[in-house]
Amino acid sequence: MSAGSSLPYKLRPNKAVDRELFLSLLMRLAPSFVLEKYHYVGLGGPFLEDFRLVHARLGIEKMTCIEVEEEVHKRQLFNRPIASIECIHSSLEDYLDQTDFDSPAIVWFDFTEPKGITSQIERFARTIGTVPIGSILRVTLNAYPSSLGSPDPRELSVEVDGDASEDRSHKPTIQEWRLARFKSRLGGLFPSGLSAEGMSTKNYGASVLQVLKLAVDKEALSFRDRQIFWALATHYSDGQPMVTATLVVCQTDDETTKDLIKGWEFYSTTDDPHRLDLPAISTLERLTMESTKEPEKKMGFDLPRSGMGGDPLTAFKKYYRIYPHFSRIEL
Repeated sequence: MSAGSSLPYKLRPNKAVDRELFLSLLMRLAPSFVLEKYHYVGLGGPFLEDFRLVHARLGIEKMTCIEVEEEVHKRQLFNRPIASIECIHSSLEDYLDQTDFDSPAIVWFDFTEPKGITSQIERFARTIGTVPIGSILRVTLNAYPSSLGSPDPRELSVEVDGDASEDRSHKPTIQEWRLARFKSRLGGLFPSGLSAEGMSTKNYGASVLQVLKLAVDKEALSFRDRQIFWALATHYSDGQPMVTATLVVCQTDDETTKDLIKGWEFYSTTDDPHRLDLPAISTLERLTMESTKEPEKKMGFDLPRSGMGGDPLTAFKKYYRIYPHFSRIEL
């Protein structure tokens, strides 16, 4: 578990919105799929907040929390909010290798560490053939291009506003260097046509999702009894950029589920993920933006932008109903 994953959600509004989108998808599927009978498997961190919400919103009783770090596992046993949660000290990969699901499952692969992204994507893709039909799989992947490494600055050429340094002909830019590293890591999963532009902070998440889709599509060709529907994909940053993607494993002839997913207001795929770039705002700012048609005029200032390339005000208007609200209470 990364250090960032233990931060409270009030410091990570984009991740909180991402989680609410996932829960909203599950709520849409719940009546048709009878999700309360499912087995939920994930990595809950020290506080198991996701498990508490999944149980509260969907009524799922059978839940398994996996944690590889012993001290975090001990905290989970102490903080477990629902008695039916089974906390297991193991890696998610080992647990899945040793488990035969007797009912459909919801499995969240929360891969926050950038190392091993190729094996992470390959593992997620393989799972579509090992879970029962009707299962829902979700993955989180690190989308920080700097995780590809840092070259010696003397090995690079520099481009600023279209102007290149004199050594441009025989030295790569930082994006070109990253692209070579990305290709080396991915091997056969490297998408054809991917350019150095895809290695920027703004675009690297889309490049990772492109690889994920390619891996899943290749794996899906091996199965005739099932098909996959992408239902939700996001790209956000609360410290480090991340991407998530959620798919549903369905019968080959299932068109009802496809219509159900495509009719959802937040339906998105790996080709066009939601870019969650919401600002950290005060209660007064939030109330102003919710109740005013042109809040920028009333506030008289611009909200800070991140490196994700989105407009914070536009993002808030789109997701204001699921923007997290936090308040202090005395216990």
